[in-house]
Amino acid sequence: MDISICITTYKHEKYIVESLESIFAQKFSGTYEIIVCNDNSPDNTENIINTIIRTHPKGSAIKYFKNVPNLGYVKNTLFSFSKASGKYIAILDGDDLWIDASKLQKQFDFLEGHPDFSAIGTDSKVVYEDTPAPSHSFSDHAGDALTKDDLTDLKICQTSTFFFRKSILKDDFPTDIISADRCLYLLAGCYGKIKILPDQMSIYRQFGASISKNVTSETMKKDFAIISFIKKYNAEYKTLKLKTYFYFTLMSYSNSISKFEFFKASAGYLFYNILSKFSFNPTKLYLAIKWSRHTIKQKYKIKQENNSFI
Repeated sequence: MDISICITTYKHEKYIVESLESIFAQKFSGTYEIIVCNDNSPDNTENIINTIIRTHPKGSAIKYFKNVPNLGYVKNTLFSFSKASGKYIAILDGDDLWIDASKLQKQFDFLEGHPDFSAIGTDSKVVYEDTPAPSHSFSDHAGDALTKDDLTDLKICQTSTFFFRKSILKDDFPTDIISADRCLYLLAGCYGKIKILPDQMSIYRQFGASISKNVTSETMKKDFAIISFIKKYNAEYKTLKLKTYFYFTLMSYSNSISKFEFFKASAGYLFYNILSKFSFNPTKLYLAIKWSRHTIKQKYKIKQENNSFI
C-alpha cells in the first residue's frame, strides 16, 4: 500500500461527505486506503460513513473504526496511525477537505524523489464557519524547505495537509498532550527536512467552539512532555529553543489562564528566548530583550481583549 489516509472524526455529520469526496477526487496513480476513526460521535456521522462505504463506487477503500467509549483527539489520531498499512500517511480531519486533485500525487512524488525529507505539507485556505472573518492563507512557510531548527516557528502547515513517512512513528509517542500536530512535526524533523508546497491544497475550517479555541493553561502545560520525547530521538534539537517554543504556546494559546500563570509563562518565555539568542554583542542582546518584551505585552493585550484571564 502506498498511502494510508487517516481521518479522525467527531460530530462531523455536516462535513464528512465533502471530506471523503475530496479524497475520491484525487488523481493518484498508486494505491491508497482510507482509515476513518470515529470517536463515538453522538450525531449521524456513523450512518453517513456507512452509507458511503455501501453505495459509493470507491467506498470499498474505506476502513471504518468506531471508538466506544471515545479516546479523545490525540489517542484517536494515534489509533488511526496504528491501523495504517501504507508507506506514507496523509492526514485529513473530518471537517476539512482537499481542494487540489493532484495533492497526493505531488506529495508522494516529492518524498519518493527526496530521501532526505521525512514529510511534506502545503499551504491551505482558512475558512471561518461561524464568524464573518475573511478567509486567508495559513502557512507562513509556503514554498520553504524546513530543517529541525525551523520547526519551532509558527504556522508551518495545517494538519490536514501533512504527509509523512510512516517509518518515523514511535510506539512511545506521548498521549497525554494537547498538540499532537506540533509533536508530529518535531518528530518528523528528527529524521529529515520538511517541504511546504506553496499552493493552497486544503480548506481548514475554523470554529469558535473548537478544542484549540478553548484550551486551558493547565492542559497546555502537558505539551512540555513533548520536549523529552523529541530529545530522545534527536539530541541535536536545541533544548532552549524547545522550551522557548512551549512557553510561548502556553502564554499565547491558553484561552483560560490566570494572570499569575500568564506571567509565569511569559517569564519562562523571556528567560529561555534570551538564553537561546544570547550574544555578547550588546545590540543583539538588547534586540532579543526588546522583542521578547514586545511579544509578551502583545499577548497580554490579546488576553485582555478576549477576556481570557480568570
